[in-house]
Amino acid sequence: MNLIITSKIACDPPSEGLYFRYFTMEAKHTLSYDIILESQKESIDFYYNFLKKRGWYDFIDAIITPEEGEEGLRVDTELTYPRTILAKYIRCENTPNLLGQIKTLRNLI
Repeated sequence: MNLIITSKIACDPPSEGLYFRYFTMEAKHTLSYDIILESQKESIDFYYNFLKKRGWYDFIDAIITPEEGEEGLRVDTELTYPRTILAKYIRCENTPNLLGQIKTLRNLI
């Protein structure tokens, strides 16, 4: 199953790098999600370089555009798609809650 994270919350700020990396690691290895970052086409290189340089890209499987219409559970800043978990960022205070939500939804889907 795919876990799609919007690129709006993949940078520092608004997210914290250590917790973003931990979140993607847990989602990938413990919960068996394929981690996909969703970005506009013109920003794909920026996000790849930004995340790779900081070591945050280790658990991301792909970067896609919204036009590709990939299905899966989403972590997004807006509720525009079904199966979306709303989050403004990935930081210390919300990482356990986000992981709990994706674990619960994994069992329901």
